[in-house]
Amino acid sequence: METEFLKNSILRLCAQPRTFEFLSKEMQGLDPIKLLDIIKELQEVDDRLQKDNDYWVVKAAKSHTLEIGYPAPPLHFLKKYMGHFDFLKSPHPLDYEWRNTTKSLNYLTGLVTQINKPEESVLLMGMPTLFANICIKDIPQNVKLVERNEPIIDSLLKLTNDKTSIIKADIFKAKPIEVGTHSCAIMDPPWYSDHFYQFVWLAAQSLKVGGTMIISIPPINTKPDIDTQRLEWFSFCQKQGLCIESLFASRLEYAMPFFEFNAFRAAGIQNILPFWRTGDIVIFKKIRSTNSDRPHFVEPTSTWSEKTIDSVRIRVNTALKSPGDFIIKSLVPPTDILPSVSKSDERRNGVNIWTSGNRIFNVSNPDIFLKYLNTFGNTSHGNNEEAIVHKFVQMIVDLEKKEFDDYLNWLYYEMERQGF
Repeated sequence: METEFLKNSILRLCAQPRTFEFLSKEMQGLDPIKLLDIIKELQEVDDRLQKDNDYWVVKAAKSHTLEIGYPAPPLHFLKKYMGHFDFLKSPHPLDYEWRNTTKSLNYLTGLVTQINKPEESVLLMGMPTLFANICIKDIPQNVKLVERNEPIIDSLLKLTNDKTSIIKADIFKAKPIEVGTHSCAIMDPPWYSDHFYQFVWLAAQSLKVGGTMIISIPPINTKPDIDTQRLEWFSFCQKQGLCIESLFASRLEYAMPFFEFNAFRAAGIQNILPFWRTGDIVIFKKIRSTNSDRPHFVEPTSTWSEKTIDSVRIRVNTALKSPGDFIIKSLVPPTDILPSVSKSDERRNGVNIWTSGNRIFNVSNPDIFLKYLNTFGNTSHGNNEEAIVHKFVQMIVDLEKKEFDDYLNWLYYEMERQGF
């Protein structure tokens, strides 16, 4: 084999940082000893490779670097694996949102085409990235998405075709007549009973007899009482005329969001896989129609307001006030990052400032904080409180922009190390 061919092959791979393990797997049977010799020659003689920690990467500054056909920034690479990574904002911890990987979206898209005839109709409930994936794949089935978020709807409308459409509605309030009748319903609801019951009830009412419901549920080690909870959920499904056909353990995978990345590091967890969180897929068949009443559920009115600054999302709860002088109090020093993503963590109770990097604070007067949060960027400060808020916000933005870059690089390197 010509050495120059092998060198060029290695350089093309190393347009993005690669581990030796990755290179040895991708070099199609090249002896690892020979590989190491060529890498050292590229580094020490040709001066075209450099080692960054445990990763080999092309020296981009060298004018003789060959033309590379790969996008170098990690963000471009991540879009390939993280299920429309650039489609939505970075998740905020208050939304309890974990997004499917591209692998999971392709799996679910395949289920749609496998289970349904080309002329049949499919209902997606709260799964905008799956809807986007289906639009791009241009599958033959008619697919409708129930979605209430207007910015998401506006983005998705650019992808729709003659077989895909969006029903602007709130799943917790929508009536079956509004969403129509379908052969299949697919959903990935929050893993809480109140949400589960609302999603399942609407899906069951909207399915034809003989239709299929596909739903994700938490795996058996997710919660202490998951055994009881899953039985209760399945019992509820049975009362809606639904019968379990199949269950696939840990079939879905979710990409770790930025806020969880920060939480884990604050908790001392350094080594973990980006897609460690999985979901079980359960497939039900509707075997009879029922006229059951919709479970009672009143979605809490949100008292949180949000401002996004340089991609950092900051939420303020104006309903939680404290007496005294204007002060922003640290709740989990020294990093201010809550080392948990659990809804039951008691440290969440006094929080009225929450960032997309999982930083939490308590401010004595959130109305004043929100007022001056909205004036961030002004060069002049009207008073001392405005100056305090602007300095605080700038500190948070600087920290979390850097941490988000670290998060992207960590995801990228971990996926390379695992051979994605």
